[in-house]
Amino acid sequence: MDGILKVITHLYTFLLICSYHESHCKNSSSLMVRFRIKEEVPVGTLIGHISDVPGWIKDMNEEYQIIQETHSFPVQVGTTSGSLTTTGRLDREQLCHVHGHCILSFNVLATKVLSLVHVEIEVLDINDNEPIFPKPELDLEISESASLRTRIPLDRAWDPDSGNNGVKLYTLSPNDHFTLNITSGSDGNKHPELVVVKELDREQQSSYNLVLTALDGGHPQKSGTVQVRINVLDSNDNSPTFGESSVVLEVSEDTSPGTILINLTATDPDEGQNGEIEFSFSKHNSHHVLRMFTIDPKSGGIALSKSLDHEERSSYELDVQAKDLGPNPIPTHCKVVIKVLDINDNAPDIKVTWASKDSSEIVVSEAVPLGSFVALIMLNDPDSGENGQVHCHLVQDHEHFRLEKSNGNTYILITNAILDREKWDEYELTIQAKDQGEPSFSATKSLKIRVSDANDNTPIFERLSYDAFLDENSGPLNHLLTLNAQDIDIGDNAEVTYSIIDSVIYGKPLSTLVSIHSRTGEIVVLKSIDYEEIQEIQFLVQAEDNGNPRLSSNASVKVFVKDKNDNSPIIVQPKLKRGQASITVLVNAETGYFLSAMEVANSEAFGLTSDEILSETAKLNKHPLYQVVATDADSEENAQLLYHLEGNHQGLFVMDGHLGHIYLNASNASNLIGNSFDLDVTVRDGGTPHLEAKALLHVMFSSHLDHLKNSASGSNGKLSLSMVIVICLAVLLALCLLILALVMSFCRVDRKDNRAYNCREEESAYRKQPRRPQKQIQKTDIHVVPVLRGRPQQQPVTPIEEAKPFPPPDEEEKIVEDFHLTPTLYRTLRNQHNHDTLIEDTTDLEQSFSLPPSVCRTLQYQRQRSYSRENLQDTHATLPVSNKILKNPGSPKIRTYEDMNSSEPMVFNGGEFSPATSPTLRRQKNMEQSSKEQIIRNLVRLSMVALAEKEAVDLTMQSPHVQQISQLLSLLHQGQVHPKTLHRGNKYSSKSGR
Repeated sequence: MDGILKVITHLYTFLLICSYHESHCKNSSSLMVRFRIKEEVPVGTLIGHISDVPGWIKDMNEEYQIIQETHSFPVQVGTTSGSLTTTGRLDREQLCHVHGHCILSFNVLATKVLSLVHVEIEVLDINDNEPIFPKPELDLEISESASLRTRIPLDRAWDPDSGNNGVKLYTLSPNDHFTLNITSGSDGNKHPELVVVKELDREQQSSYNLVLTALDGGHPQKSGTVQVRINVLDSNDNSPTFGESSVVLEVSEDTSPGTILINLTATDPDEGQNGEIEFSFSKHNSHHVLRMFTIDPKSGGIALSKSLDHEERSSYELDVQAKDLGPNPIPTHCKVVIKVLDINDNAPDIKVTWASKDSSEIVVSEAVPLGSFVALIMLNDPDSGENGQVHCHLVQDHEHFRLEKSNGNTYILITNAILDREKWDEYELTIQAKDQGEPSFSATKSLKIRVSDANDNTPIFERLSYDAFLDENSGPLNHLLTLNAQDIDIGDNAEVTYSIIDSVIYGKPLSTLVSIHSRTGEIVVLKSIDYEEIQEIQFLVQAEDNGNPRLSSNASVKVFVKDKNDNSPIIVQPKLKRGQASITVLVNAETGYFLSAMEVANSEAFGLTSDEILSETAKLNKHPLYQVVATDADSEENAQLLYHLEGNHQGLFVMDGHLGHIYLNASNASNLIGNSFDLDVTVRDGGTPHLEAKALLHVMFSSHLDHLKNSASGSNGKLSLSMVIVICLAVLLALCLLILALVMSFCRVDRKDNRAYNCREEESAYRKQPRRPQKQIQKTDIHVVPVLRGRPQQQPVTPIEEAKPFPPPDEEEKIVEDFHLTPTLYRTLRNQHNHDTLIEDTTDLEQSFSLPPSVCRTLQYQRQRSYSRENLQDTHATLPVSNKILKNPGSPKIRTYEDMNSSEPMVFNGGEFSPATSPTLRRQKNMEQSSKEQIIRNLVRLSMVALAEKEAVDLTMQSPHVQQISQLLSLLHQGQVHPKTLHRGNKYSSKSGR
């Protein structure tokens, strides 16, 4: 280290869990953390983190605070980080005046979770102090007649450091007459003694100067020295002798001052003054000893001068010396150790601390959960043993709180129930503490706990729904009603604000119709409301408090608009024009019956324009003639209408005042034909004041025959509306059918094209199927078999033909029988035939090539099934190999060797032998394609299709397929075949059907 102070933090942390149940106190586990740090570290040094305690749940929003006085400890805790740092100098010797462990103890509260952590910081000592003697020089006197092994006590050095850093060793400068002896006291301190090891002679040397050195055990080691001067005196015969060199006394701390604790005795055999003994405290005693005790010089009695206190000091060490009164006396020393016995003379002390330092009382929120921290109870009894063991219990009217033991004599007061400020806003508690001494001492302390309000209650309306009535057109800012909501919380939590939840009423925003005062809850109308537009307004009013979080409740408000008689009746039947309407009554002139009354569109001209004729007739005698219909936008009484008829001087008409029906009151309606009447109809509502509507009705009676004639003549050359609609629908239906037919025709063409066989797709699909392993054909397995160009009988036989002749006829027949023309091969031949172009010029027939008979005979076809309309009809027929061409249309034309030798040359056209005289089917395409490439493609395609349709076989030199392909390849390889180029069209058919 070499003087450089390094901070040692987080040497160890541990979780101390203490749980025990005892007396009336309920105990539970408590978090405890201990840190170690060396003294004299720089200010701001990090000691540790509260959140690093094992078992601690870290919370980024947690807040920490020290809830008790730290006795000016230079330590602080971070409010949000929970880090412990130094705020000043850590001097162990100043903080702790004892030589034991120096521990700073305090409690930290996590305010969010209300959890208490007991923190202990052990300040480790460093060797920053050196041993110090009380005096720089020490003068001693000794008689020259002192016997050997005589011990003379020396002043001990004081080192404020502890442990190994304290005084560990004393040394004495070298000499012949004295040596050093070190003894340990009851307190563990080391005491040096000077021991005579050689007889003294004053005549030879009257004084000695020695150096006493005190060494500590620290690193680096430090020391302190004192000069010891020894004067040798003339001989005195004898020195006093104590009965015991050391005495241990136990004295109760309640011993009264003046009490003699012990009488020391010493003897001296000399006579006279040389035999008289005097007792005294040596100068090596501390000032504490000289202050607390006195000694009688004559009797040697040690008396108590002041009251003892075990809690202040538990033991004292006295150095008593005895010397005679003769000249040059030699003192004798005796060590007296007094142990102070503890008695139960102290009552427990109760100290309460809580989280809120700014408040003079304990305040706890009603929202805290069960088991939350309320206050810290620290019990202190300075007595030791059972006298210092304190038990406590809580006295309360309700079981809403309880005590839990934390550590030692520390308790925490926590909640034992869910608090409710609205029921109990204040608690009076009493804490009683009692020690275990004899006699027992006890103490009590009263606590007042105030429960703070939490926003746990929503505003409550007096009713869930409210009804209000509003007169129509009452004007803006008209008062409707006032709502009131109560919140039993206090403070901001009880401040209620009102608002209307906006919505749409009859297409209008609610905020444009009504408004509410945010504080008083008064609801007013913002504008006049017309009943005919809005009959009822229903909305929700929200009452919200000012707490955190905000709580709210809703109440339903329904406003009924009261109708006013502000709308006059309106006659809707008949349709009025300028307040008038014309009605024509059709009468059967022969029977006297009337058919119906008809409204005439043109009230000025009384001509009949309507074609409505009722089929039912009625006899006259107050039968309904016509109904006048009127409406009123008002409601209830304001909409109750009464009908009144005026101008009915002859009493011919009767009107129903409630329904508006007009009845004809005549015995013979035929007499009324050609007559017209003017009737005044008045419609009046039931409001106050009454509002009415009037109409003038022109009623004319007409013969139904005249009406039919006018209707027939008026309809010549004109189509009625219904007829026009029927015609339009018929035309539209015809167009739809035509479009549907066209679509179906195109779909048929597409389906036909889709059914066209595509050999490339079939071959690709077949290759994906699993096959049995087949033998790989090597080049040595293929033999070239030449054939004659043109006619076989005119060509010379080559050596290859002699070595590898064609198969005999019986084998050829066998090959023909084994080879069947499958549907796939048939379609390939047919498609190839449809796509190839035939040779038109007959002069080029001589350049056509021919195949050997063995090749032609392999093209035997056996139909298995019909795959298209172009296939053969008989699916079970087998094509024989003969000199005739197949008659079935659509089938491949297979020619034998005899046919090839006939006068009609054959052309190998894409897998099919066709006569050269066949007409050209398609336009020539790809003129530059060589005939040799075309033939190779055709041969390969036929071979692949044929082999694909057959069952998987092993290909060997003797296989007919290998021999056939070998013969065909030999023709091309030796150049014996020079076919004429055949121009083909596209290989595949297009969707257009080409």
